[in-house]
Amino acid sequence: MGLHKSSWRHGRHIQTAFSTGVISSIIPRVFFCTLISVLVTIFNHAVMEGVLPHWVPSLRVPTLPMSLTAPVLSLLLVFRTNSSYNRLDEARKAWGSNVNRTRDVSRQALSWICDPDDADKLQSLLRHIKAFSYCLKDHLTQENLLQEELARVLEPREVELVLKSSHRPNYVLHVMSDTIKHCRISKWESKSMDRNITQFHDNVGACERLFKTPIPVAYTRMISRFLSIWHFLLPLALWNSCRWLTIPVTFVSGVGLFCIEEVGVLIEDPSTSLLCCQSAMAFPQLWMASARLMKEL
Repeated sequence: MGLHKSSWRHGRHIQTAFSTGVISSIIPRVFFCTLISVLVTIFNHAVMEGVLPHWVPSLRVPTLPMSLTAPVLSLLLVFRTNSSYNRLDEARKAWGSNVNRTRDVSRQALSWICDPDDADKLQSLLRHIKAFSYCLKDHLTQENLLQEELARVLEPREVELVLKSSHRPNYVLHVMSDTIKHCRISKWESKSMDRNITQFHDNVGACERLFKTPIPVAYTRMISRFLSIWHFLLPLALWNSCRWLTIPVTFVSGVGLFCIEEVGVLIEDPSTSLLCCQSAMAFPQLWMASARLMKEL
């Protein structure tokens, strides 16, 4: 049974809560909301005990506005989190398709390109299959690590040509297609491999759409402002019924709702799905090792 299904998972999750990135990122917001609740509670208690002049009013608002807006806030957070997860899921499917196509086109190349005169073309094709994932990752994330990564995969002249191209993933796919075209394989085999290249092109377009069309900033800011203002006013609404419990109630509410919002922000970025590109890069080498083993047998 995986750790995420363990009966003790809740205790482990609580124990490690403050070491997670989500909790660390919401500490300033939760601290500020809790600080407001502390100040409001102390001030209202001083008014109630007569420490302050009798004409000083206590800080409170009716609970009805908070009750009416709470469902709206909850729906906004749910819609935001669902939208972010859908983006993550779509990105993972696109990269999963890259993994599958990498596996398939590598298998086809090693099985069908058997002519000794095409040995160099086969090696070039496998190198560019592996380089494609690096190029697409760099094209999407702009990490500027491509030259170093390609140096471990391609030959120096090939690296130079890739770096000179304006759209590197498309250039690599063009090289792959051109290499397949000049290999001594049947027309049916060439078409089968070309279908994989076409799927690579489709995956590039899907990834570009996800990375270049984020969730609208206005929507993100609106939820952030609404959530912050709602928590600033929450202690004023809780005072009548909670008194000193206003402080822990505000803290718990802040941790819960700000965590949900932060998770939506984190998973909105589909770059987390690029972890699977490591497996895509490994497939050509795995198939080459398998092919050598089959020949030895």
